[in-house]
Amino acid sequence: MLSFSCTKYDEIEKRVDNLEQKIIDLQTALDILQSAYDAGIKITGIKSLDDDRGWEISFSDHSVITVGNNLLYNVESNDKYITIVMRDGTSFMFQFTPDSIGPKLISFSILAKDNPLQMVENAECEIIGDSIVECWVKNIMSNKQLIANFYFEGNEVYLNDSIAESGTTSTDFRKPVKLTIASGSRSKDYTVYVHSYTGLPIIWIETVGRQEIISKEEYLKASFKLQENVITRGAGDVLIDSVLIKGRGNTTWGMPKKPYRLKFDKKQSLLGEPMDKSWVLLSNYADKTMLRVYTAFYMGYISNLDYTPKSHFAELILNGQYNGTYLVCDKIKISADRVNVGNDGFLLEVDTKAEDGDITFRLDHISEPINIKEPENISVGDDNYNYITAFMSKADSALYSSNFTDPDNGWQKYIDMDSFVDWYLINEITKNNDALMYSSCYMNLKRGGKIKMGPLWDFDLAMGNLYYNVTCYYDGLWMRYAEWINRMFDDPVFVSKVKERFDYFYGRKDDIMRTINENAQYLRYAVKENENRWHTFYEFTWPNYDIWGSYQNEVQSMKEWLNSRFEWLKAEFDKM
Repeated sequence: MLSFSCTKYDEIEKRVDNLEQKIIDLQTALDILQSAYDAGIKITGIKSLDDDRGWEISFSDHSVITVGNNLLYNVESNDKYITIVMRDGTSFMFQFTPDSIGPKLISFSILAKDNPLQMVENAECEIIGDSIVECWVKNIMSNKQLIANFYFEGNEVYLNDSIAESGTTSTDFRKPVKLTIASGSRSKDYTVYVHSYTGLPIIWIETVGRQEIISKEEYLKASFKLQENVITRGAGDVLIDSVLIKGRGNTTWGMPKKPYRLKFDKKQSLLGEPMDKSWVLLSNYADKTMLRVYTAFYMGYISNLDYTPKSHFAELILNGQYNGTYLVCDKIKISADRVNVGNDGFLLEVDTKAEDGDITFRLDHISEPINIKEPENISVGDDNYNYITAFMSKADSALYSSNFTDPDNGWQKYIDMDSFVDWYLINEITKNNDALMYSSCYMNLKRGGKIKMGPLWDFDLAMGNLYYNVTCYYDGLWMRYAEWINRMFDDPVFVSKVKERFDYFYGRKDDIMRTINENAQYLRYAVKENENRWHTFYEFTWPNYDIWGSYQNEVQSMKEWLNSRFEWLKAEFDKM
């Protein structure tokens, strides 16, 4: 033990008494530690701080100091002593007497020096409350086999019921780990979550020969790996498979961050969703909050709509390069777990962007073509084509007939009111630009049933996120004037149902806002990496209404717009 006495003891004592004092020079740190040791002061707690701010040391005289990592080299401990090793080689061995009663975790850390093959810098770890430990590793890891350091009051520590030694025991942290501190007959359990990178699941896709994905028509062969984070909203660990990938989207395909479509050889479940072969990766490039689509989907989940696409956030590593945060989403298609209209049902889209080769038809009172998305093998003039075109023409004629309000022979004979009301309201609340019977307006029909509206789709430019139309303003009706919808508003029964269902959504406004807050918190690390990749926050991104700067500002702007929209619509519908 080396000894230093460059300062009078009373001056040192005054420094030690300064709670939360930060020691910024080596000599002062040596003086204080030496004087505390000479006075017989004991250490009652020590923990590493986030952002490499050093170590917080608590003493038995209730003083606390912070020593930076540039001064303190290492901390070694056992049940009775803590040895502090300084950068100049000086060491101090203090008696360790935790000031709490019973088993307790004092600090937990995962250090890069103990895990050189897995980590590039120390993890940020925090003990939350008295039962949770959360650690964030700021780099992508192929696995989570890691060595942890911990200080505790008690006799032994167990990780997943196996005895563990600080700085030595390697543990698999892919799933939540139970940390148990035993002290005689007593024990205390903690749950340790180790989040890698941003905390989101990570998808690795490698095309054969790392070919660039340049087509929306031609698939490329690729390898696929999905590794879930420890606390994602899904089930399972790692999925490895081959996949086909191509581009998708219309306007979004022309943006720098591309959306993609995936197709597996056999059905897979991604992030706990029902199994299917077809999936979509939505890029949300034009939506800097990355929350508009999910927020609209949440409204769909709490609505009367039969089906709303399932979705989860994930990070995409494409051909070895981080490509940003995506929304992993169902592809809209007919199946038992998606658009469930049976083997002989129909999926339609009002689609101004229908392409050559699409099977479409026209109606008298909808301006844009109706694209028959499924069944896929349909052809003009066959039985399926004749059935759906005849049914839709009857519905269109009934809606605009003189007795259209007749509940038995009017529009309700062919059209399901409940689905149209909720689809209308979600698109009206969000003031969704393209939903004005223009594009991405889906309908479905089960033979023997009524035409239903849905599923929901394409909300990245909703909720005030577009500059070139009145949809940027929270006031004013929008969807009220959509073809078919405007005619339904001439039926008092439809208006009454709209008012009733709006009051339902208005009553869930706090839940919707809470969902936005929770997802913004969930994405708090992801948005930083996505911004580092695409640099959009302080740049104009077509066709955004304005530049709000930080992520927090983007989210706040969206919430304020949505709240104002709810209040304006409440007053408007109350007048009807």
